[in-house]
Amino acid sequence: MANLVLITGGSGHIGGRVIIDALEAGYSVRAAVRNQDKADAILGMRSIVAMNPGLRLTFVVVPDLLADGAYDEAMKDATGVIHVASPIMHGHIEGESYMKTLIEPAVKGTLNILEAAKKAGSVKRVVITSSVAGIVSWEDFTSGKSGGTTFNEKSRTSFAPEPYGNTFEAYCASKVAAQNEAEAWLASEKGHIEFDVVHIFSALVLGRNEMMKTVEDARRGTNDYLVAPLTGRDIGPTPGPSVHLRDVALAHVKSLDLRVPGNQGYLLVSRGVGGSPWNTAFDVARREFAAAIDAGTLVGVGSVNVVPVNYDASKSEEALGFQYRSFEEQVRDVLGHYVELAKAA
Repeated sequence: MANLVLITGGSGHIGGRVIIDALEAGYSVRAAVRNQDKADAILGMRSIVAMNPGLRLTFVVVPDLLADGAYDEAMKDATGVIHVASPIMHGHIEGESYMKTLIEPAVKGTLNILEAAKKAGSVKRVVITSSVAGIVSWEDFTSGKSGGTTFNEKSRTSFAPEPYGNTFEAYCASKVAAQNEAEAWLASEKGHIEFDVVHIFSALVLGRNEMMKTVEDARRGTNDYLVAPLTGRDIGPTPGPSVHLRDVALAHVKSLDLRVPGNQGYLLVSRGVGGSPWNTAFDVARREFAAAIDAGTLVGVGSVNVVPVNYDASKSEEALGFQYRSFEEQVRDVLGHYVELAKAA
């Protein structure tokens, strides 16, 4: 099938929007899911229902993403791959090793995708979802002490083993491990594979997630970095850089185009110097959601403890051909969806 793209992680924050954008761009999508419930969740997204993609959206159940050869059947005849799936923070089981629940699965899942793409022989481009947390040390990412350093796609950091202070630190370590191991695999396979790879390094991803059906859903994942302070909860230090979900999804789909240079990474950040102006979110709330503040759904006054980090995302804007949506648009979309969910509760 021409222009068939295998997408993993399609029931997640980023993956769901990637599927929508891939279909809108004219691709046929085969979504790898753990079970039928995940497939049903994707089919239930409002945009998918409205689009009615029919046979252009199919599913393959891969119950164990870490098994050897897990993606071999799913990969058949695919010309492109977008690998979004990765262990999530709230999937960690208290008392278990982070190596077991987050880091080893992130590495193994990525290597399984690369091995399957090699075996398939039809794949021309693999796009892998990474994070700015995968190329910057934990200290630089969270302390605000990186000084005048400006990070870009070529920045790298070494893997830091356990112990970790919290689940977020372990999650960031999993991104570092998966990134470094993927690059090592690609170096060892140079000249023996028929595809190239694009890594997407996104900042904190904020935007309307059609998978979220309740306010409890909206309080999980990266959107909670906005929802928490705007509902009077303290989420702790917030890494400064952010990016709109729509831009992240679009970047993944655009990266399938072989005219976009491969075997490199693209950094996605809506505002590079110091990061997003998080405390202006309260201004947006007072201006756009006054009724929700009056109803007690949101608060109009507060502060966010922002950790400033500098990034240069100019390469991605040039290569992918778009300008990033503003932080204000990120705030409007996240809070607007949260208010809708609260009204429906």
